[in-house]
Amino acid sequence: MDHGPASDRGARYGAAVVAALFGTYLAVATDVSAIVQSESYAGSITNDAPFVDAAQFLLVVATLVAACALLPTSGMRRVAGVTLVCVTLFLWATFGLLRGGGQLAQFDALWSVVLDQGFVALLAGVGGWVIARGRHPLSWLVVVVALVPPVVGPRLIDANVTSGGYALAMQGIVVAGGLAAVWAAAGIDRWMRRVSARDAATRRREHSATTRSEP
Repeated sequence: MDHGPASDRGARYGAAVVAALFGTYLAVATDVSAIVQSESYAGSITNDAPFVDAAQFLLVVATLVAACALLPTSGMRRVAGVTLVCVTLFLWATFGLLRGGGQLAQFDALWSVVLDQGFVALLAGVGGWVIARGRHPLSWLVVVVALVPPVVGPRLIDANVTSGGYALAMQGIVVAGGLAAVWAAAGIDRWMRRVSARDAATRRREHSATTRSEP
């Protein structure tokens, strides 16, 4: 029996899992404050922090894009996942630049959630993965896990948690939350498929019974 295609599919899936975990971790662990607050470095030729952070940001984008592209699924699903990742991350960078420049002074509470690093990491990582995997639309509800970091983060700050403890806590929340979300999406998808199959079987039996009862 030829296990070549199955082995290739398994290898691609494994590589995609590694890339997704690594990319999601980088998205929350990388300090991209120089991108978000780039105006602070305006006119500073010798300060290379913006360039370093920009390179790190592009590495995050490339890693999450690779995760979606490696998945053994249809081309359209991979394109949809890659599109979500790119749109989410580049909008984050764009609005972060605007906010850092003082151009988004209103609705600060909203921007503090939307531009939260953990929120964006989970939205891009989990959202891109669920779409690329072709999960049932109901499973997209797991993306709500992205709201956990912006909710927990301020509580940690209010509790006077050290910067190191805060970073570790947020990284753990993002990685663990991302894993839990994608597994939950898989579970919801399987459950909905079983429900659909059971409903289809019921309709077939009812149709068959109706046909037999007709004169």
